[in-house]
Amino acid sequence: MTAGADFDSEDEDAPLFPAREMHDDARFDITAMIDLVFMMNIFFMVTTVTAALAEIDLPEARHCTASDRDNSVVFTIIPSPDRGPARVYIGEDATGRPLSDVGQEAAIREAVEAGVRTQKHTILIKAEKAVRLRDVSRVASAAAAVPGTELKIDVLERE
Repeated sequence: MTAGADFDSEDEDAPLFPAREMHDDARFDITAMIDLVFMMNIFFMVTTVTAALAEIDLPEARHCTASDRDNSVVFTIIPSPDRGPARVYIGEDATGRPLSDVGQEAAIREAVEAGVRTQKHTILIKAEKAVRLRDVSRVASAAAAVPGTELKIDVLERE
């Protein structure tokens, strides 16, 4: 007998290996995983924003020099008794009328521009310890919007 003796002549078109049965591809539903990822993203965004708005304890200044108040435009910020926006005054202390909440940024810019015209290129912001960072930041950004100025911030520890 030869090597191809048990080969059927009628099955000449038969393949060398039998055909495999067709199976569906393995599939899994990732909808739940996508939902979980979106929920985690929302959780981290909310907690990050909450953590960013929390109070920040800044370190005490150890090496500082006194600012020249004669050549500075001075703003004084004190906390509001009703936990609203802080009261902002132009000058060394909180006497007189505070700047109105409406148009406060424009009044701050006008005061700084008037100071620059009289060669006062330094902006000094004095704030009590209880003043919120967002109020100091609001006043500082409005004041620093005037070109050619230098911004300095002083925190007073009054209990």
